[in-house]
Amino acid sequence: MAQDNDVAIRLEGLTKSYGALRAVDDLSFDVPKGAIFGFMGHNGAGKTTTIRMLLGLARPDAGAATVLGHDVVKESLAVRRISGFLPGDFALPAEMTPRDFLAYIGSMFGMAGEPLGKKVDELLDLFGLEDFAGKRLKGFSSGMTQKVGLAQALINDPKVLFLDEPTSGLDPVGRHDFLQYINTLSDERDVTILFSTHILSDIEAISDHVAILNHGRLIAQGTLADLKREHGEEKMDELYLKLVREAE
Repeated sequence: MAQDNDVAIRLEGLTKSYGALRAVDDLSFDVPKGAIFGFMGHNGAGKTTTIRMLLGLARPDAGAATVLGHDVVKESLAVRRISGFLPGDFALPAEMTPRDFLAYIGSMFGMAGEPLGKKVDELLDLFGLEDFAGKRLKGFSSGMTQKVGLAQALINDPKVLFLDEPTSGLDPVGRHDFLQYINTLSDERDVTILFSTHILSDIEAISDHVAILNHGRLIAQGTLADLKREHGEEKMDELYLKLVREAE
């Protein structure tokens, strides 16, 4: 697969089935470098399966994909070294502290000693976790859990960040704060962000590009402005419903 210099992620015909279920069906699109890319669809649309294939955690049945030029099957370890991941089912080890947990994740990337300690301190400060650094993770709220989850996804200074339904379960204030963190990361850290969601307002709040799935198939992609102009809809919920109905 050819990889343009301005493309961070490229999918070409990516396909995955589980028995009779076609979870991802001939999926092709590009994610531009530096984009906040909204990966949108209802629950079960194939978003998580796609992310898992891009990270080498699931093997595609057909097609191919690259992350910054690395083949997701042949070079899956290289992909994970340059990527951060916050899974949708993220859970914290109850008896660890944020500091210990971040240090543990960093050690998995070969970090140690003073560099690891400085990185952990930086992330604790970035997410306002300093006062909680020595407290056990047991009982942390959903918002606090997501802060720690995003911090662990950044421990290796990733070039590409995968966030799977990162605001599900958060209250409105928590969602707003979390989206602000994502915006800040995009602006300050030269990182491409692909985040999956079924929450339409999250897409409008921070995405500059979007791909919309329905039953594993791509039904639309492009900038929000272009999609709204092309389909004659100003509101994201109306645009989404129109595209899904046309695809059925």
